Amino acid sequence: PSDVAEDEDKSFGWSVAINGDVAIVGAIEDSNAGNDSGSAYVFAHYGNAWEEVQKLTASDATEDDYFGWSVGISGNVAIVGTWYANSAYVFAYNGVTWEDQAKLGPSDVARGDWFGYSVAISGDVAIVGSPLDDDAGNSSGSAYVFAHNGGMWEEKQKLTASDAATSDFFGSS
Repeated sequence: PSDVAEDEDKSFGWSVAINGDVAIVGAIEDSNAGNDSGSAYVFAHYGNAWEEVQKLTASDATEDDYFGWSVGISGNVAIVGTWYANSAYVFAYNGVTWEDQAKLGPSDVARGDWFGYSVAISGDVAIVGSPLDDDAGNSSGSAYVFAHNGGMWEEKQKLTASDAATSDFFGSS
């Protein structure tokens, strides 16, 4: 990315996703809002080259969030996970810039569940992994489905394995 010094390590490329001519790349050790607050970069393919379009950060970023741990993109919508903060952020492209659209968090998340460890998005549906959730034993894990409905993102369902057990880490990917 354009704002990385040669001797700086942002863990650029920690996570990557691509959809058509747009890619998103996580940089979990970026320290723009405190040590390891993290960021994600959007790139677009124009002609024969990939160009950096925008740097994404959490509006409420703090130290050790690791924003960009996981990333996903579908059309004009991107999702960025930050497991340490138990959050995932949705950004939408408005034709000019990528705007922060929503901060996702499940109704029953507990500190240390690692909600945001994995993310995926397709159209108006997103899924966010929480591998240290303890519903069926220590670190049995879960994943949450969110849907974009009427301008808002809403939690629709919590997924767990039917045979869930301790240390399954369901939702890791």
